[in-house]
This record gives sequence, structure tokens and C-alpha cells, in this order.
Amino acid sequence: MLIATPNLCLDRTVRVAEVVPGGVLRARSVEVTAGGKGVNVARVLRTFDRSAPIVGLVAEHDGAELENLLAGEGATLVPVPATGRVRQATIMIEEDRDRITVLNEPGTPIGPEVWSAYAGAVAARLKDARVLTCSGSLPPGAPLDGYGRLAELARENGVLSIVDSAPGPLAASLAHRPDLVTPNLEEAEAALAGDLGDVLSASDEDVIGRAGRAALALCERGARRAAVTAGGDGVAFAESDGRKIHWIPAARINLVSAVGAGDSFVAGVALDLLDLPVLPPRTDQWLAALRRGVATAGASCEQVRAGGVDPARVAELLESVREKAS
Repeated sequence: MLIATPNLCLDRTVRVAEVVPGGVLRARSVEVTAGGKGVNVARVLRTFDRSAPIVGLVAEHDGAELENLLAGEGATLVPVPATGRVRQATIMIEEDRDRITVLNEPGTPIGPEVWSAYAGAVAARLKDARVLTCSGSLPPGAPLDGYGRLAELARENGVLSIVDSAPGPLAASLAHRPDLVTPNLEEAEAALAGDLGDVLSASDEDVIGRAGRAALALCERGARRAAVTAGGDGVAFAESDGRKIHWIPAARINLVSAVGAGDSFVAGVALDLLDLPVLPPRTDQWLAALRRGVATAGASCEQVRAGGVDPARVAELLESVREKAS
């Protein structure tokens, strides 16, 4: 397996009493870790004793800190040099209100030569992979359909591709026919509406129906398959060769933090695909992989650290995850 996640970052997890707009906040604690959606995917894989190289951009000024953090947790990084500084994500946990706010920076702009080097680093390692995950945002200056181009490279090498990105790159990837796209409901609707999704907020209105319609629409625009996640409600799945929507309800869990749940979902899906003796998967095999993804995401939500899961808990939750036709 190979993980393409160019826009790596440093996660600053800050615990505060309450986030008060316009106020002065005092942190109760601060933890800095390596971040980025693909980093979370790799963390989940390692808990199952599976490893996957992370291909990421490493900024010249403070990239060493990022590399050290990744090495310290046992990650395998394929660094591609870039200018500027590593972007940061600030995760504010309100201990008195049980609420989490995330601020994601865009990252330092890159030029065409940096993206060319990045795509070359991914292409050079596809021959050793069965699944390519394209995770997270793209840095400013990268081609908006960058993940779509990587998906095409994967297909040329007989590798399955999964795209899990922000609305803009997600929408631009669809024409390149990735094997699976896995946005959450807000990201999917923003991508379909042509919205960059600078602010994403959830709505409880007709979640199941909206997720199903979004999954079908993503397939109509080019994705071979789409799994639209809807938090604690579940996941809608559709394929490009039919009109059927499959609904997989979420497992019942003790919620601690949903940060990184989507990344854990992708990792769970990929783990199941990696264990298949023959590719490409049949519909029933995709559904089995999605059920494992749902169980893995649920286990992730019971821990604070993004990408942290207990394999025994995943197995327990998997027993309760069943697919329903919608």
C-alpha cells in the first residue's frame, strides 16, 4: 500500500476550558504531533502490524521537526523537498463543553517543479503497491486535479485508488475515475455544488437521503464508486454501474473525539482490500471493506488521538455493523 498525502502538517492539540470568540484563551495543555490525513491512515495500519510509505512534502525551514516526529512514531516517510514552512493545524478541545474546533492552514504554495517531483515519487513506488490512498488537502499551487492524475497512474499500474480530499480536489478528481472516493456528507455536497468548502458545518436534516443522493451524483460525475460518510449515522455507498444505494449504519460507540474518524474509515477499507487474494473487488467485497471501515472509524472515535484504534475493539464493533439496502 502507498499513501499520497502531500500537505503534511504539525498538529497542535490545545485543551482549553471553552472557546470564546473575541476572548483571550489560556491553554491547559498543548501537544504537538505530526499531522495530515495520510499520517492518520498510516497510524491505523501500524496498529494492525501493516506499514505503508507516506509520500509527503517536507518544507525546508522546519521540516526536520516533522520528520523527527514521524520517525519517532515508526512511520515510513518518503520526503519530497519543498520551500517554506510546514503548515499547522490547531485542534482546540473544550474540556468544559465537550466540543472540538479545528483550524487547518492551507500550507506554503508550491511551483510546478515541486508537484512534478512529488508525482514522480508516487509513480516510482506504485509497482510495489496494491492500493493507493490520496488523502488530505493539496497545497496551494498544486494542480487541482492532482489526485485524479495520481489515480490514473495507479490504474495504469493495476493499483486501486482511494481519494479522500477537500471539496475542490475531490471534484476535480472525478473525471479521472478514481476507484473510490470517501468524502463526508458536507464535503460531498460542497464538491457537487462547486463550493471550495472553506467552512463545513453539519445539518441533521434527511442525512440518509442526502448521503445517498450525493454518492450517486459523485458516481455520475465520474467516480467508479463513492462512499459518503455521515458521522454517527453511517455511510452511503453507490457504484457507477447501477442506481442502487447501500446504507451501512454506524456502530454504537462511546464518543470521545471524531477527529480523524474519516481517515480511520479509509484505513479500515484499505486493510480489507489488501487482504483480498484477487483484485479488482466484487461489490460484496467492497461492502465488506466498507463495514470494516465503519468499525475502524467507530473505534477511532473512542480515543483522543487521531488515527488511534484498538484492533480488538474494531473486531468487536465489526460484529455489529450490517449493511442495509436503501
